[in-house]
Amino acid sequence: MSTTPASPAATPDTAPRKRRPPRRVQVTRVQTLSPLMRRITLQGAELEGFEVNDPASYMKLIFPEPGQSEPERPLPDAPRPKSMRTYTPLAVRNDVNEVDVDFVLHGDGPASTWAAQAQAGQVLYLMGPGPGYKLALDAPLHVLIGDDSALPAFETILAALPASAQVQVLLEVVDAAEERALKSAAKVDTRWLPRGADNTQAGTALEAALRQAGAPAADARIYLACEAAAMRSIRRLLIEELGVERSRIVGRGYWKLGTVNHPDHDYGED
Repeated sequence: MSTTPASPAATPDTAPRKRRPPRRVQVTRVQTLSPLMRRITLQGAELEGFEVNDPASYMKLIFPEPGQSEPERPLPDAPRPKSMRTYTPLAVRNDVNEVDVDFVLHGDGPASTWAAQAQAGQVLYLMGPGPGYKLALDAPLHVLIGDDSALPAFETILAALPASAQVQVLLEVVDAAEERALKSAAKVDTRWLPRGADNTQAGTALEAALRQAGAPAADARIYLACEAAAMRSIRRLLIEELGVERSRIVGRGYWKLGTVNHPDHDYGED
């Protein structure tokens, strides 16, 4: 990792905002949305002031280590918790200090294992939120391309769009049992693309659907989020073969095959 020279002393206008301590939250509800998707509601007095200003924002959740009934509260100067993962905050209800989070049950890792057995009263720690997707509300067409890991982010984008918006959604999932209604005031055309349970095939169904559909409209805004290598491959397809301007694509690598804890700032621009 490279280092940078020390910065001059911050002025009142440029001083970084103080990071808020992790918030203790408890599970209040667990909903089954599909065989592999759970919606878990987290509540706690420490969520007071938790505000999400953009769709597809992110937050960090800290899970118990093996043998723990709940995680320890992280200290400011302590090492990064091992069992910390990045998720999209969905509905935020400030009046009751609640936030909904969707989990994909992919069968491995601390978050998926925890979500599969989650019950009311269990405790996590929450950090964030971080920034999200700057939505161009005046764009005539929005194209959302991703796998099941991006579905929560897509739902927040769809919820933020006006009735005048046109949206095309390409969603790669394990099988047809994962299909469900997506709510939006916008006019939405959704294609669910089964890929099977083999994660090494991530992105193949998306690429095939894009090649079949051809180039999106020249003025479309595209949000692309899926497995990191697949995201890069699809991004190249859009730019080099389908002629989409780079500036119209926002890419996010939400997970990476063979990597336990992929960074949350993978934009695929390398």
